[in-house]
Amino acid sequence: MRMSACNGITRGRYRFAEWTLTAVPTMAVRHCGRCLTCGERSADTADADDVHVWCLKHAGLTHHSGYEFSAFQYFNATMSDPGNESHAT
Repeated sequence: MRMSACNGITRGRYRFAEWTLTAVPTMAVRHCGRCLTCGERSADTADADDVHVWCLKHAGLTHHSGYEFSAFQYFNATMSDPGNESHAT
């Protein structure tokens, strides 16, 4: 972005670009669990069943009954059209 001032007025030139998210192919979806009572967390794993087992074992040991199950994936952001030189003033 280029900025210039003229008589107290600031002007800017912006470049608009389209971006695309692509899942990282070498990274599987990851899963983890968290006890809502004490905050203890399971290990981060690619196998959702491992998190379910951790929650059940934790419940058996502590009698805590509320859990959060999360799944996440890693992505790369890439400019989908780097040659596009559209400008708005």
